[in-house]
Amino acid sequence: MPGKYHRIGLFGGTFDPIHRGHLKVAREVREKIHLERIYFIPAAQPPHKPTHHLAGARDRMEMIRLAVSGRAGFAVSDVELKRSGPSYTVDTIGYFKSILPEETELF
Repeated sequence: MPGKYHRIGLFGGTFDPIHRGHLKVAREVREKIHLERIYFIPAAQPPHKPTHHLAGARDRMEMIRLAVSGRAGFAVSDVELKRSGPSYTVDTIGYFKSILPEETELF
């Protein structure tokens, strides 16, 4: 999990499925604003869309793991899969603020 990183990007979504567009945007943002790491965070229960048409959260998580494997500066977080109820960004930001050093900037 995060350690001494100070500029971290949080990229949440359903990622159903993750695709090249997600990876390209993340790579370009990481390079342009000099992020040390971007966490892809699949929403377990997105509040804005029904889940009955989505692939299972664990399956989407595994798709992300495979897609970012070996790509520098990319990681995956299961924080929203571990939490019950809808996946709200504010809760995820609060989680990362609670586990990262105070000087860390989140994007």
